[in-house]
Amino acid sequence: MSESLKERVREKILRQRIEDGGRPLGDAEGDNPRLVDIGYDLALLDQASEDDDVVQQLAVKYWVP
Repeated sequence: MSESLKERVREKILRQRIEDGGRPLGDAEGDNPRLVDIGYDLALLDQASEDDDVVQQLAVKYWVP
């Protein structure tokens, strides 16, 4: 596997967003708590470095191998 764990987590979160409604994340605020949570998780992922514990925690949350 050539992709980093962080890249695989991002891919899985974005796929989850599509499965949960597919709207842009900005449209989700106050509307669908699941999409808001996905937006929050993406923001956390953006701020994390490759070896940050947050990446591992999100991998577990989204079941990313």
